[in-house]
Amino acid sequence: MNDAPAIHAAHVGISVAGATEVARAAADMILLAPDLSVLGPGVIEGRRTFANILKYVRMGTSSNFGNMLSMALASIALPFLPLLPLQILLNNLLYDLSEIGIPFDEIDEEDAERPQSWNMADILRFTFVMGSISSYSTSRLSPFS
Repeated sequence: MNDAPAIHAAHVGISVAGATEVARAAADMILLAPDLSVLGPGVIEGRRTFANILKYVRMGTSSNFGNMLSMALASIALPFLPLLPLQILLNNLLYDLSEIGIPFDEIDEEDAERPQSWNMADILRFTFVMGSISSYSTSRLSPFS
């Protein structure tokens, strides 16, 4: 009963299954066994999942930005649509298929040692740099160039 305010105020409140109803209601996580040893592997798995989500977001946003940059520049130079909507959807589907392996990817040990943060500036920087490189390399391979 006395733990409920502290559990509620914590960033992630943890309680056990045998705790009072008030403590369990205030907790974000309820452990089925009164043993904290399950938290370590859970934290590592959460950090691995977060790192892989960041990989997916970086790859997806840079691909989409590169494709749209190529389309915008090509539509300025060409009197017709460079790609039809169905071709864009097929391109995105094929690229998404290439990202299927990301959830099973291992991460570097230093990424698992401490928590990472969602840094939008880093994601945007990666998107603009890699998307521009992708767009440039695509234009160099194009039969129109």
